[in-house]
Amino acid sequence: MNKFSDFIAHTIYYKNACKNNETLKQYWDGCTPIYVKNNYPVFQAGLFSNNFDEHLEILHERHWQDGSRKVLDAGCGIGQVSNFFARKHPEASFTGLTISPEQVQIAQKWALGNCTFVHGSYDCMPFKDATFDFIYFYQSIGYRPLVDVLAEAYRVLKPGGKLLISDMCSVDDLDPQKAWEIKQLQKVWHYMCYPCWYHLKAAEFSGFKLIDHNPNMNQVVDFTIWADLVNGGLGSFHENEVPFAPIKVSEFLYTK
Repeated sequence: MNKFSDFIAHTIYYKNACKNNETLKQYWDGCTPIYVKNNYPVFQAGLFSNNFDEHLEILHERHWQDGSRKVLDAGCGIGQVSNFFARKHPEASFTGLTISPEQVQIAQKWALGNCTFVHGSYDCMPFKDATFDFIYFYQSIGYRPLVDVLAEAYRVLKPGGKLLISDMCSVDDLDPQKAWEIKQLQKVWHYMCYPCWYHLKAAEFSGFKLIDHNPNMNQVVDFTIWADLVNGGLGSFHENEVPFAPIKVSEFLYTK
C-alpha cells in the first residue's frame, strides 16, 4: 500500500469512526457538570502540570503567537484557556467554539470583555472566511474527521495566520494489542488519536504549510489522575473505564 492510498484508507476509517455532532453535544452536555463539580476546569488528558494555573502558563509560553489579534479557541470547554490568554492580551479578541451549549452557558458566566463563546462544530464553523489570525486546538481536534476540520480551519484562517494543534497522537508502529487499545479509547472516549503522520498528511492535503512539529512531548500520557473523575461520575459516560492507550502528546504549528 502506498502512502496516498494509506492516507485515503485512514480517512475513510475516521469518517466512519467519529461520533456525529448530536452524540457529541449530548456527551459533553452531560460530562461537563461532572468536570466542574470535581474541580477540573481544563478538560485535557495530556497536561503539562497537574496544577492548572501552571499548565496554562506553560501553554501560553509555548504557544502564544505574537501579533495575534483575532483568536479562535477551537474546543474551548468552559473557557479557561480563552480567559487566561485574554487576560494576558487585552489587545486581542478571543472566540471560543464548542459543540456543547452547556459549556457555552458556563463559559459566558465568567467571560472577560474580549472573550465570546459560540456553539458550533469544528467541521462546519459559524464564521466567515479569513476571520482569525491565530487558531488553536488543545486536545480537541480528534472528535471530528481531521480532513474536514482542517478544511474549515483553513477557510476561517487569514492568509499568513497560524494554526496550532496540541493533540494526543497514537504511538507509531502499533502491535495488535496496542492497536486494540487505541480502538477501545476511540469507542469509549469518542476521541480519534490520529497518528502524527496522518496529522501532517491531512494538513498538507488541506493546504497548510508546516512551521514546526514536536512529535513527542511525553511518550505515554499518564491517565491515573483521571481515576477520581471516573469514580466521581464520569465513568457512566465511558463504560466505567479509566482511559488508557499507547498515545503521546504532539504539537503542530502551521501557516496558511
